[in-house]
Parts: sequence; structure tokens; C-alpha cells
Amino acid sequence: MKMKTSLIVGAFSLALFIAGCTTAPAAVPEAGPAGPQGATGATGDPGQDADRHRTEEEKRADDQRRADELKRGDDQKRADDLKRGDDQRRADEKVKERQDAGCAAGEHVFTNSDGRKTCVKD
Repeated sequence: MKMKTSLIVGAFSLALFIAGCTTAPAAVPEAGPAGPQGATGATGDPGQDADRHRTEEEKRADDQRRADELKRGDDQKRADDLKRGDDQRRADEKVKERQDAGCAAGEHVFTNSDGRKTCVKD
């Protein structure tokens, strides 16, 4: 019973698909003739507006350049501070390891393959 229903629905869908593909598309309205030309506007002094516009653009570009330079400077300072902090942390860890293992100055801790720590010269 389900096979017959599926076959009928499939055939009906196929018939609708084929019928939809073969129909002529709707007619597209065509454009009419062009209208009359509008009146010409008044002319002004193009030099002042163009110069003022150019100086405004230059000012905006300068402001943006300054902002970018400040941002780059802040990013560089932040990166330097982080690097300095990392270097200090590593140096503190080395000193702590030396103190934990009892190593003298000019020596550092070395961990053997069996996990034992010994002091060796730098």
C-alpha cells in the first residue's frame, strides 16, 4: 500500500515539475520613450569648494595617521613590558632553582634522566 502511494506522489511531483519548466515566462513590460531633459542648474565657484574639501580630507588623514601612530606606540610598549616581565620571571625561576638545589653562583640545576637534580657549571 505504501509503495503505491509513494509512486503516485512521485509521478504527480514529476508532472508538476515538467509542466512548470515548459511554461512560457511572464511577459516583461518594456520601457517607454525617454522624457524631456531637465533644466540646467546654476554654476558656482568650483575652486573654493574643492579646496576646502581637499583640506578637510587632508586633516582627516593626518588625524587618522596620528591615531595609528599612537596605537602602534601603545602596542609596542605593552609588548616590551610583557617581554620584560617574562625575562624577569625566568631569571627569578633560575635563582629559585639554584637556591632549592643549593647550587652556588655560576652553577645551575640539571635534572638527570632518573629525575635526580644536580648542580653543574654554567
